[in-house]
Amino acid sequence: MASKISASNSRDLQPVETLKNKENTRLIWLDGNIDDSKDSMHTQNLLLEFNPAAQFYTDSTRCVDFVKSIQGEQILLIISGALARDVLPQISRVRSVIAVFIFCRNREFHVKLMSEYSKIVDIFIVQDELLRLLRDTMTIVEKQAFTFSLFDQTQKSTRDLSKDSASFLWNQLLLYVLKKMPQDDQAKNEMLTTCSNYYAMNKKELNKIEQFRKSYSREQAIKWYTDECFLYKLLNNAIRTEDIDLLYAFRFYIIDLCHALEKESEQLKTGGVLKLYRGQHIPNGEFEKLRKATGTLISTNGFLSTSRSIDVALGFIRQLPVNDDMKLCIFEINADPNVTAVVFADIDKYSKMQGEQEVLFGLNSTFKIDHVKMEKKLNVWKIGLSTTAEGSTRIEQYMKLQEDQLQLISPLVSFGCLLLNELGQIERAKCYFSKLLHSLPSDHPDISSIQNNLGNVYSAKDELNLALKYYEEAYRKRRSTLSENHPLVASSLNNIGLIYKNKGDFDRALDYLHQSLAIDEKNYPGDHSSKALYLENIGLTYQSKGDIDSALAWFKRAFGMYTRVLPAPHPYIASALGNLGSVYEKKGDLDRAIDFYRQRLEMAEECLPPGHPDLSSYLNRVAQTYKKKNDKKTSLMFCEKQLASQKTILGDKHPRIASTLMTIGDICEGEETRRYYEEALSVLENCTPCSELTLIDCLTMLGAIALDDERLEDGIAHWKYVLDVRRRIHSSDHPAIAEQLQRLGEAYFEAMHNYPEAFRYFSESLAIYRANYGDQHKDVIEVKEYLRQVKEKMADS
Repeated sequence: MASKISASNSRDLQPVETLKNKENTRLIWLDGNIDDSKDSMHTQNLLLEFNPAAQFYTDSTRCVDFVKSIQGEQILLIISGALARDVLPQISRVRSVIAVFIFCRNREFHVKLMSEYSKIVDIFIVQDELLRLLRDTMTIVEKQAFTFSLFDQTQKSTRDLSKDSASFLWNQLLLYVLKKMPQDDQAKNEMLTTCSNYYAMNKKELNKIEQFRKSYSREQAIKWYTDECFLYKLLNNAIRTEDIDLLYAFRFYIIDLCHALEKESEQLKTGGVLKLYRGQHIPNGEFEKLRKATGTLISTNGFLSTSRSIDVALGFIRQLPVNDDMKLCIFEINADPNVTAVVFADIDKYSKMQGEQEVLFGLNSTFKIDHVKMEKKLNVWKIGLSTTAEGSTRIEQYMKLQEDQLQLISPLVSFGCLLLNELGQIERAKCYFSKLLHSLPSDHPDISSIQNNLGNVYSAKDELNLALKYYEEAYRKRRSTLSENHPLVASSLNNIGLIYKNKGDFDRALDYLHQSLAIDEKNYPGDHSSKALYLENIGLTYQSKGDIDSALAWFKRAFGMYTRVLPAPHPYIASALGNLGSVYEKKGDLDRAIDFYRQRLEMAEECLPPGHPDLSSYLNRVAQTYKKKNDKKTSLMFCEKQLASQKTILGDKHPRIASTLMTIGDICEGEETRRYYEEALSVLENCTPCSELTLIDCLTMLGAIALDDERLEDGIAHWKYVLDVRRRIHSSDHPAIAEQLQRLGEAYFEAMHNYPEAFRYFSESLAIYRANYGDQHKDVIEVKEYLRQVKEKMADS
């Protein structure tokens, strides 16, 4: 059933309250006079027809907060003349604001603003003129929607690809995976239901959806795409943003469109190389990546529209406001129809807009960047691309390098693993594997691997009970369909063992882990990477149990085997070095610990991308061990050198910069600690996207500092914000929520002496800890003791 969107419930909302936008553009109207009057409601409903995610604000502060919170969307802002002078200085440098429309009674009074703010399209006193240009601008912005992935051919490890390289592979695999999913009437109905729900307020789109339902055939796929209706807007945004829900819903149409393009592309086979053009506004940061990437492979994320005419391409980019955040660019593409791995077709005869001479590239289109140079005569940057078959070659190479894994899992499953492991997109991986689990028949050979990967998802989220549920389901499925010594049975036993380790049930964990190792000993009498992993996990369990000597023995075996079976540098070898360092740290041999920690960091820097979060934790361990050795000077020098290097590579506004500032803050004391953490918070507030886990760590420390300084309200406010973030990103019974509730309970008990509040927070914390760990876990025992003390204080008062 369609969810009802209305103007009144789209007004003055906080960012978390707004509807998820499934299109590339977002309309926002800011005017102090927006209300429930007939004229105002009519305008609001018209804008909701333009964009179902449109938002209306009478409060300029809330509006500015919402604008600054938006990532990955293009904002078209309508603003009243009365508020323009106050608001424009606050949002003019926000990159997502593409165009501003001033709606007022007196054009001449505000016309000077157009020379001050380049994003202003025009100033309007007649509503019909405003709406007409607004609609035209939205169409152009939709056509400008463009993201790309670069493939770093020098990447040493496919286990930890840079985000760009992993995204490149993800897009290359997308079409293959969609073809493996069920294609039937149910798939079509799912897509149309999704579209109807989203466009519930838009009669024009609802009519189009119904027309599609009644008359669509596979042969009409290109014609429908050029219609620029619901299909065009939702489909390209789904691919561009890697929206698993929408991609799944659109799977049947994507396959039809690709098939139609392949068929139509045959018409170009007898001709020579085409020279095609696309005009594009490219953000400065993205442009710099392209300029430095000559010779690199580039894949566009979605269907790419081009023209045979450079004038048409130039016309598109000159219809939008020009601002300092963007570069005006022309892609000049040498398209060879004999490169069969890249599909493109002349679709001008299908287009409603005659004269655009449109040529459309299909998914998986890969190009090589030939050059990036300034075209002074046209005053645009020209980016030369050539079609290449290397995209499919890279997929073959990736599959070959993943050969061990692909003997055990299918490409259908490996696609989700790429999301989870290489891209680090836990929520998208969860969505993808959940879709597979519910769409494939129960006897499908991939079901147990899907269940196992849902266990991996929940384990990564530290949701131990849900992880254990899926791991056990996968184990039962594997035991019923595979031999008892199959490698996947060993993998399931290992995963279950790790959950019990994390729950603190070490003996039970070791039982499972030794079973997994015994199976691998039978399957692989010599060295093998999975056997090394099981050795490592046994070592980690002994370490958690407090048996350091046993842990060291297992870690040495794992490290030796990794070095024999994996090429150096490799993330697994780096991790094994860190395990050895942690044992020597616990044994008090700090010099040896530092040596291993530094080796781990140096190797990881060679094989992980520079923004990888593991690098921050590795750096922190080196710094903290120097501090433990009372060598604060060396620790600070080491971190300052790392920080300077990071800023050169990543810029000033990156989560890893914030992490390093926090590490330096941890080395320092008093006011210096506070200063570094506040600087880190400033970095995080300006990161796109922000690392929520790093933000949590930062605010947790700032809350503790405030409480120590007796700024009690500030400390509590920081920690309550952390609790809100935790509740937003975790399930309701996640242990991290219990930990934060406990922290607030301690603050109310020990600093505020507010015993009823302390009792409330401790009680909520205890319930979650118990649900995860049972009654014997140290956290449960600790919180129960706090509750006993609180009850005593309440009885005495």
